[in-house]
Amino acid sequence: MSQQGLPPATQEAVVDALIGIHDRLPTQLRIAARYVIDHPVEVGVQTMRTLAARAGIHPNSFIRLARQLGFDGFESMRERFRDFVRSGAGSSESRALWLQQMAGQGGMSSVVARMATSTMANLEQMVQSQDIERLENAVSRMLGSRRVLVLGVGAGYAPAYNFWYVARMICDHFFLVPHHGSLPMDDIVTASASDTLFCMTFQPYRRDILQAMQYARQRGTYVIGLSDSPAARVCREADLGLHVPTHTPQFFHSNTAVFSLLETLCALLAASGGDDAVSRVERFSRLRWESGTYEE
Repeated sequence: MSQQGLPPATQEAVVDALIGIHDRLPTQLRIAARYVIDHPVEVGVQTMRTLAARAGIHPNSFIRLARQLGFDGFESMRERFRDFVRSGAGSSESRALWLQQMAGQGGMSSVVARMATSTMANLEQMVQSQDIERLENAVSRMLGSRRVLVLGVGAGYAPAYNFWYVARMICDHFFLVPHHGSLPMDDIVTASASDTLFCMTFQPYRRDILQAMQYARQRGTYVIGLSDSPAARVCREADLGLHVPTHTPQFFHSNTAVFSLLETLCALLAASGGDDAVSRVERFSRLRWESGTYEE
């Protein structure tokens, strides 16, 4: 509940409140809270009985959980998640249909305008929500590690690859995993406490990424997780979690703010890397010009 005694006003606020009280809740309510945190889209579209059956608890647990946050019942809390789904975090099918309906009503210009609005909102929220100290800690850890293993598959592969592509020009201890033909687990079997695993996954969250993260932590490897919500397991269970908004009217989540944050991390790596970073970047650039890689 907020300081004003009112229930949380948004889906993100509900999730943050649940994370804050999670460890103090009775067992059944803790299970309910964990399910809400991990499955926000389902909360917005499924009935309370369906959610309870999937979580393996009595439906009344969700009512009691909602009242813990100041709502008068589950339906009031659920409205926050319906807003979340309507804003562009719903199923791929429903969002694709919505795009077609929007184009039919207002033409292609309405689709372009909505995409532009969503993209700019994500970028603005990404900047406003960043904890500079967390970014500094992430950069410091990466620079001080023996190796930084950058892990992303599926929708997370492109941003992971681009981050590694730039970061390796700054420092020579960044490695992209998995290698082609490998599984995420294959390339972290030698990870140790002197390494850092930087892994990313976005809703719907990849189970293989989460398994790799858990295995790395068992080996004492420091884990930095990047996702679309602080409630995502890859953020909650990492040593340091970073999150960016990925909302969009598209049928697939937006990576615009993800790339922006990763580019910011690269800039911070270069700014903090000292003379060695400057020398490496200069060597990369000079070699490519001298080898004829670039057209004048």
